[in-house]
Amino acid sequence: MKRKNNLYQQLYNFENIINAYDEVCKNTKNKRKVANYKQYKCIYISRIYDTLINKNYTVGPYNIFNIYEPKKRRIVSQNMHDKVINHLVSRQILYPALLPCLVDSNVASRKGLGTRKGLELASNFHRTCKTKYGNYYILKCDISKFFASIDHEVLKQKLRRKIKDKDALDIVFSIIDSDTDGLSIGNMTSQVLAIFYLNDLDHFIKEDLQIKYYVRYQDDFLLFHHSKQYLTYCLKQIKNFLEKEHLTLNPKTRIYSHKNNFIFLGRDKAGNYAKHRDINRRLKKKLYLYKNNFISLNSLTSSYICYHSLCP
Repeated sequence: MKRKNNLYQQLYNFENIINAYDEVCKNTKNKRKVANYKQYKCIYISRIYDTLINKNYTVGPYNIFNIYEPKKRRIVSQNMHDKVINHLVSRQILYPALLPCLVDSNVASRKGLGTRKGLELASNFHRTCKTKYGNYYILKCDISKFFASIDHEVLKQKLRRKIKDKDALDIVFSIIDSDTDGLSIGNMTSQVLAIFYLNDLDHFIKEDLQIKYYVRYQDDFLLFHHSKQYLTYCLKQIKNFLEKEHLTLNPKTRIYSHKNNFIFLGRDKAGNYAKHRDINRRLKKKLYLYKNNFISLNSLTSSYICYHSLCP
């Protein structure tokens, strides 16, 4: 696939700026902040236009906080100005340059895909393998601290192979380097860059290892095969491949028999939600976090309501 050029000029197209502005306002939860931002819409759009056409954009400071469900994660939030530019970079640079090269088995963060598609593919692969082989095995892999472990230089080298436009690369690189700890969870660009970072792994598994039944959602992926011995070989090859990407597999990675039950994207292999005992464990953890002032009462009650709806 040829490298994409003439991407940066799409950033300061007024129609694209307005679309990104409206999208950010619609999806931002802090409605008071949105109301203040909308009050001076023309001024903010003009300011974004001037910043981009003059090529002097600098990423603003992040608001950093932690969440504790399902595990502790470092999350960042940006001001409205930076959010709009982040969306513009995603829609006008990263989407056209990176999405066409992704395999269909990579189901994260794209329109028409997501967790539902991932669960649907996994369910289809279970049925197909049961009919075709009878006995089969599943290699379930999970990458340890994926977002925080993404190497900036490796990512930049991958991007240079897909994007020719120097100005487009400069603004993408400035966003990547705005956080020292891998990629920041909370940015739209981070979601796109994360699914792209493992694209070479997808092609390696599908083309070199010849795994026909394969599905990945971000750093969580499944390989289906009738031979446990071959999946053991695949696991070794995947570990070696990930070393070049400066990533490591989580100790939870293992090979399952088709008779075993396991959780993928919050569901078991039958498509049912996580077991009640797992829910009880998570709720006890949330109660502990609340009692020790890590989370608010609103967060605790929201979790109780959510899990009660899922597991009546």
